[in-house]
Amino acid sequence: MQSKFEEATVTVGSALPRLRGEAAAVGTVDRAKTSVALSAITLVLVACWFGLIAGMVEGVLATLLRGVPGFAIRVSPEILWIATSVNLILFLLFGASLAAMQAIFRKRIGISWQVFLFATPAILCWLLLIGKLHQIAAIALSVGIASQIGRRLRGREEQTLRFLKSSAGAVVLTAMLLGLIGAFWEPGRERYLTSKLTPAPQDAPNVLLISLDTLRADHLSSYGYDRTTDPNLAKLAQGGVLFENTFANASWTLPSHASLFTGRLPHEHGADWTTPLDDKYQTLAESLAKRGYLTGAFAANLSYATPEWGMDRGFIRYQSHGSSLISDATSTVYGKKLALNVLPRLGYFDIPGRKRAEQINEEFTAWLGQSNGRPFFAFLNYFDLHDPYLTSESHQTRFTHTPTRGEVINFQFQANSFRRKPIVTKEEIQTELDSYDGCLAYLDARLGELFAELKRRDLDKNTIVIVTADHGEAFGEHDLFGHGNSLYLATLQVPLIIYAPGRVPAGRRISEAVSLRDIPATVMNLVGGDTNSFPGRSMVKFWSHEGATQSAEAIISELSPGRFKDGPSYYPATQGGLRSLLTDEWHLIVSDSGKSELYAWKRDPREENDLAKTEAGQVVVRELLERLNSQVGRTK
Repeated sequence: MQSKFEEATVTVGSALPRLRGEAAAVGTVDRAKTSVALSAITLVLVACWFGLIAGMVEGVLATLLRGVPGFAIRVSPEILWIATSVNLILFLLFGASLAAMQAIFRKRIGISWQVFLFATPAILCWLLLIGKLHQIAAIALSVGIASQIGRRLRGREEQTLRFLKSSAGAVVLTAMLLGLIGAFWEPGRERYLTSKLTPAPQDAPNVLLISLDTLRADHLSSYGYDRTTDPNLAKLAQGGVLFENTFANASWTLPSHASLFTGRLPHEHGADWTTPLDDKYQTLAESLAKRGYLTGAFAANLSYATPEWGMDRGFIRYQSHGSSLISDATSTVYGKKLALNVLPRLGYFDIPGRKRAEQINEEFTAWLGQSNGRPFFAFLNYFDLHDPYLTSESHQTRFTHTPTRGEVINFQFQANSFRRKPIVTKEEIQTELDSYDGCLAYLDARLGELFAELKRRDLDKNTIVIVTADHGEAFGEHDLFGHGNSLYLATLQVPLIIYAPGRVPAGRRISEAVSLRDIPATVMNLVGGDTNSFPGRSMVKFWSHEGATQSAEAIISELSPGRFKDGPSYYPATQGGLRSLLTDEWHLIVSDSGKSELYAWKRDPREENDLAKTEAGQVVVRELLERLNSQVGRTK
């Protein structure tokens, strides 16, 4: 009979193989878990490495290409840290997703595959930024290049991992250095230019030029509108001069502002859809800076009212980008793609990070505190009236109980059209108009706050305030919406108010037609500068003793097809470039296609009756066409 010791020995002996197997199994599981954990750490390393590289290259490329003709890149120098930060976050999220998949499926992703998976979006980012390939072609090329890189690394995973680890420190330091350059470039430039200013003339007046982007004149109560949309602007007009018939020299932002700054017509200054304003002609800001003015611009239109388009010439500070984290994120390639493709599906149709009027006010008033007693020239560009017509909740319902959601007329999400549907009903148009008026009421309230702040600082008495717009907006006239697609009055007629106590009369209304190109000469006249510095007419003559002898001058506006060349067939700009000539009686519109239109604009402000089709109208067309060709030729 076996002893208990012997029985125990036999039991233990028989159990050993099973225990060894279980221990081996446990060891295998532990090693698998360790392998997955180590692979996750490696994924994080690779994600960080490629995220930083992708962001740094995007930032450097964007900086080098900003303002270069043919590249629609609108960024500030801060893109050097913004692009790096955004790409790092996105690549880390992608890496975390891959790590989660590894943990779920217990299958490790090799280094060569990791490099392929992260190199693809990095290369795609750079190709999309350059923008010379179709998106599908860019994706295919990115996949092809990344797959070749991954294939060459197979069998060299240890060497690849060592390289990534050893170079990580240098990559991080380079990213930090570029970020610092981007963050401090503009402040350093501003301090340097300020130190170079010459003394200003004693008692020189300040100049505040305000552009209310996309404001058509006939929606202001001070211009006869039946809704009270602008009590603060109306009050300003009562203390100054209001021009009843002011016309832009182009129907969209860049060439119109370029004419506003230089006094030149679009065919002269050349600023267009893909071409920035160059340094051929001096700007109003440059002229005033030479007189010792501190110059600053604060713009909310991040599409075309930015330094990359030459708008910053002469301004010591030009503040447009960087109004919010969302705005920063959407200035990057992938940030913008996500915003345009994801947000509308979530029911959000506004411009991501849109800079509102109160932000423009805050930026401007903060800058005022740094003027150190110098006279200033400030340009404020407000964007609250641009589509989609969305504003604060209280103002959104100011004139309607059913405000727009922003998806009907929305240029942000259509490359060549302002509307999402081929047919927009009368009810939908009215909803858009009601919301537009709500945006105007909101903007007017913020302007009232701005004017009150000027008064609080005792700047109202020695500041020339000029309020205008770069263009108007179509709401179904000629079956058109938005702007930049025609030269009808709906997109050309804008407000103009000049307020300057002691320099202009109060409560004066001028009926003569003027244009935005007349503003630089007018400003120089008002500040005591050289009235011949800029072409165009000084409007001072209209309220001075010389007004009676002021001869009438036709107003020219111009438009090239640009991004609308592939737009809807009924867009006038789709048929070719447009020029228009406006006289006291007539508005002639001529297309490169050979088509002419003629309207008696004062009797027919909606331009519904084309007189070019009549025999008498043909005589007028020939006379005006000869005059147009004569004036355009004279300005070349």
